[in-house]
Amino acid sequence: MVSSTTTALAELGDTAFGGGGQKFASIDQSAAAAATVIVAAVTGARIRILAAVLTGVGSSITVTLLSDATQLTGEITGATDLNVTLPFNPAGWVQTEAGEAFKITSTNGGVNGCVVYDEVAVA
Repeated sequence: MVSSTTTALAELGDTAFGGGGQKFASIDQSAAAAATVIVAAVTGARIRILAAVLTGVGSSITVTLLSDATQLTGEITGATDLNVTLPFNPAGWVQTEAGEAFKITSTNGGVNGCVVYDEVAVA
């Protein structure tokens, strides 16, 4: 449990709060895919997803967020079209294991969008 703002900054890193540390990546799948790398692995760092927009046109498109092959979420499904927005969250929505890529899988159609992320060094 975080006991103070100072502790929170020490645990989360202050770049997400102060700006300047965030990076951006696009998502551009033209069709359903077993695994698409969105952010390549970074040696000694985790990829923390701070915000995202995911869209897809088609019936029952699903998307799953991954740390390499490990699921970070269950299947996120759109009944008709897929429209998911994860607003900016400085603590992050999900993060990969150290040295693993951030990937997505999709079924029933491609997924487009973008992510805002941070690379969090592992001590």
